[in-house]
Amino acid sequence: MPLGLGPALRTLRRHPGVLALVVLEIAAGITTIDALLIAGAWYRQIGARPSGLDETNLVLVSTYTARDLGPGAQQGESEGESGEAAVRTRQEADHALAAALPDVEGVARITGTIIEDRWSFPSAFTGRVVPGASPGGEAVGWAYHADANLPSIAGLRFLAGGAAPAALAGGVGRGLAPGGPVAAILTECLARRLFVEPTRAVGGLLSFELAHDVPVVGVVHDVTMKVPFMPHSGCVAFLFGATITDHEARLLVRARPGRREAVLSALRAAFAPTTGPPSGHAVELRPFDSTLGLHHRIGTGVVRMFNVFGVLVGSVALLASLAATSFLVAQRRRQIGVRRALGATRGDIVRDFLVESALSALMGSLLGLVFTAGLYALMVRIFQGIVFPYALVALAIGVVWMASIVATLVPALGAARVPPSVASRSL
Repeated sequence: MPLGLGPALRTLRRHPGVLALVVLEIAAGITTIDALLIAGAWYRQIGARPSGLDETNLVLVSTYTARDLGPGAQQGESEGESGEAAVRTRQEADHALAAALPDVEGVARITGTIIEDRWSFPSAFTGRVVPGASPGGEAVGWAYHADANLPSIAGLRFLAGGAAPAALAGGVGRGLAPGGPVAAILTECLARRLFVEPTRAVGGLLSFELAHDVPVVGVVHDVTMKVPFMPHSGCVAFLFGATITDHEARLLVRARPGRREAVLSALRAAFAPTTGPPSGHAVELRPFDSTLGLHHRIGTGVVRMFNVFGVLVGSVALLASLAATSFLVAQRRRQIGVRRALGATRGDIVRDFLVESALSALMGSLLGLVFTAGLYALMVRIFQGIVFPYALVALAIGVVWMASIVATLVPALGAARVPPSVASRSL
């Protein structure tokens, strides 16, 4: 047979258990490495995903204000309406302070961003095109309350409709009204799920657990306001005309082009804590940069961990091939001696072992691809937007194949040094 397939096939028939073990080991190694590569590629892609906002000149100001009315407050009153009014007053003062700083083009309030490490829950939205009609599409997404400045401050790009200030503000200043939202802007993801076409969403009505029949005034390109590892992170509804009073508040401050560092320094000085007793007011400042978010750290860390696991799996595959070939050499010393006595060269012996290793690697690779396909079918249901990295999978198979060949080469060279005299020792 060409390429020495005859001795290789006869050996594999004599030791089917060893062959099955090597094939399964290679298949398991390829499947594991492929799974790590597929998941790692997804985590790398998600971890590097930007928000979609105009981040270059934005600064995020996060504040925490305790409900404290001061010395004149009645006992228990701080948790009632007067307490909320005090919190709102302090948050509006923070808004005015940031807006008055030099090089600040504008300030918008929003209840959350992608770079925050905080938990929240999605909302179940329904949409309908005509008032009074039965609800139409349903979708899960994320609701964010904001003021009328958000579209221009964050750089939202409209697909349909527009940011009508009167509709967004509801006629109440910056939109800090005590009532429910009076207008909504949807991202394309949410608009398509609810209304099929973005243009049909404009003029439609949006409802969810906290508000009903909110007019939709615009649809913008998708932005990621939630950690993108969460489902439907790009399906967002921005609600205007009201905001929820809470201890925490977030301000997006837009600096003039190229002046973000100067604005950040001015904000630090303006919000620097004063000496004296605790004020019940804390401020965190940082440039709005998606690479500072939790999702970026998670993606980077997971990819590094997967790289370590991949190296370990590859090392195990190499050691297993080495052990299997060493076993076959030990079992076939007399056979090798006979072949040497009949004229086989050292190169022939090495070639036979390499052909055996290539055959087992081929069968293991094919079986590993079958396992990988089945595993990928399960991963598609878990990882939203995952793709099959064909180039990386092919590279993994090539690396495992070469590792098995290299691992076989060491004992094969030892087998080639078996002298012909070994054949006569048992006669």
